[in-house]
Amino acid sequence: MLIETLSVREAREQLPTVLERFRNGDRTPVGVGSHRKTEAVMVPVEVFDELIAERARSVMQAAASVRAEGLVVEADVEAITERWARGEISTAQMREQVRRLYDAP
Repeated sequence: MLIETLSVREAREQLPTVLERFRNGDRTPVGVGSHRKTEAVMVPVEVFDELIAERARSVMQAAASVRAEGLVVEADVEAITERWARGEISTAQMREQVRRLYDAP
């Protein structure tokens, strides 16, 4: 997805305008970064909440699949996946932490 990317200076100057767009229902993400390289993305809080809810649903569905197989999700794994669902850690970090629990490569 191509998104508009503002320099840090432009983002500072245009923040009130971007917020107004979000308040008026525009859900289009706005990137921020140096040299037009997107390093962060601003989205309306509703979009962020939807993304977090979708991650939480994914974790619940995965846990349900594990239980349907007659297995148990360990508390450590559950804690890691919940941190991922809240956006606190990346997908790569989640995988690495779970692998570390099981000494997997």
